[in-house]
Amino acid sequence: MEKKLEEKPSLIEKITFLRNKNKLILYEYLLCSLFAGISWGYYTIKLGFHSYNIAKKYDFNLSGLTKKFTYLGKYRDFSDFQWRYFRGNYKLILYFAFIFITLSQCVKRLCSFTVSKLFYLIIGVGYGYYLHGNKIFFLFLTLITTYSLCLLLPKIGSKLFVFLTWSVCIIVKITSEIYDGFSFEDFGIYTINEYSILGWNACFGLNMLKIISFNIEYKNAYEKKYENNYILDLKKAKEHCDYCKKGEFCLTCLKFVKIDLEHFTFINFLIYIFYPPLYFSGPIIFYHSFIFQWINFKESEHRKFLNKRKILYIIRNIITFFVFELFNHYIYINCYLTNKYNKFILKDEEKNFNYFDLALYSFNNLTFLWLKFTVIWRTARIWSWLDGILTEENMNRCVYNNYCFEGFWRAWHRSFNVWNIRYIYIPLGGKKTKILNMWIIFSFVALWHDLKLNLLIWGWFICFSLIPEIIVKSYFNQPKYSYLNELFLFRFIKYSFCSFYIILMIIANLIGFGMGSEGVIQLTMKIISLTSFTYFFKILFFLIPSTVSMFYIRDLEKNIYGKNVNY
Repeated sequence: MEKKLEEKPSLIEKITFLRNKNKLILYEYLLCSLFAGISWGYYTIKLGFHSYNIAKKYDFNLSGLTKKFTYLGKYRDFSDFQWRYFRGNYKLILYFAFIFITLSQCVKRLCSFTVSKLFYLIIGVGYGYYLHGNKIFFLFLTLITTYSLCLLLPKIGSKLFVFLTWSVCIIVKITSEIYDGFSFEDFGIYTINEYSILGWNACFGLNMLKIISFNIEYKNAYEKKYENNYILDLKKAKEHCDYCKKGEFCLTCLKFVKIDLEHFTFINFLIYIFYPPLYFSGPIIFYHSFIFQWINFKESEHRKFLNKRKILYIIRNIITFFVFELFNHYIYINCYLTNKYNKFILKDEEKNFNYFDLALYSFNNLTFLWLKFTVIWRTARIWSWLDGILTEENMNRCVYNNYCFEGFWRAWHRSFNVWNIRYIYIPLGGKKTKILNMWIIFSFVALWHDLKLNLLIWGWFICFSLIPEIIVKSYFNQPKYSYLNELFLFRFIKYSFCSFYIILMIIANLIGFGMGSEGVIQLTMKIISLTSFTYFFKILFFLIPSTVSMFYIRDLEKNIYGKNVNY
């Protein structure tokens, strides 16, 4: 049976792969990997000293720097709202997760399914009310409206049903952003307390995806329209693959499980929406995948509180957490590039910044985002997994292991990517209309994040970059051109173009989540004003060995897993 990508290759498999590899290409891989590792380590340390000295020059009197939650009395970068909220409440989140998991394990193992359902409903809705206060009423109004569409499905037909589901969600998303989650005073009600820890509209992006998943899966169950490879029941799931034989439902099989119409109740809908581990940040999980695991908890190996896979995953997340803490204590990238009150720093330090320094700062801003989301998403995934619900790994590649946009977006926020494929990409025609689909998807993704022009420009910039990438890949990935990989000149050109695409990825993310379009234009003008492209070639020279290492990893995956990974 084909080896799954989530399994790590053993040392023997790696050695066997190296022995079978062309010696010239093998030395190329090893030398470039060594150079990339040393250079990245050197420049990261240099960047840390450079960043720290700038802050020291201003006596750390910069917006976003604080001594809260610090180690050894050092200042830390606390300028990011999401991380500030998560890190500031980290202990509270862990305490709540421990209590929730303990109680849920006891209830699911010792009590009836009805009691278990009541427990999840009370805890979930109570958690939502704790976060949103009385304004949760507006969220409930939306949930009742969208669920009512399910009841009307036989009368209105599937096409109108899908259109109305999307329309309600998009209208609520846009209006809730514009009016900041609405106010009771807007409707002439002045006696209701509107205090909330977190606005319900801040979480509606994720809730919107869950609502659409529930309604579309309800339509599929009602019409009994399932893909040919749908797993009909638990027994067939266990026959499907080695993981499921052990009772460890694999992520591939969980995408294709069948749920009967009787499980699409309003109570189950509320439990799915307000499920505490995944409510604040995700990862996103399809309704049928969630409810299938919940119903079959006692027959799943995931019911075990701890096993080797879970322990190793927890250790990895702890290490990532402390790496990010160290990053925030010495490298104040996010504070310099994204905080509007610190824009003067780049102007004041212009003489001390060259193109290469700016490129390092820009790339490490992407590193900041990757580390932040990795810790937040993995913490939520661990919490859910310990409760018996397995979700997608949102970051299944390191940020330093991406050389093209297609691969980057398959690995970054993967659960959202999978959701987009199922509910937008495939319904719009899939591969047949791929070029057209990506404009619709990335426009949706951009506006889903926030109603900002910078994000829309970010999405369209990615689409423009994807067009040549898709064309070139589809042409050179034909079997008749496989011999070209043996030619050094072809490999060098390929590595150079991939390195250039890494620069484009940095620019794209700076537009969407860093300096914005105006800041990137100013940065570009500074680059163009240089007397030569010396620094441009320097950064390319710096990235090429790293790109070679990435191709080595893809070759390793291809030879060991038997799967051709072209991203």
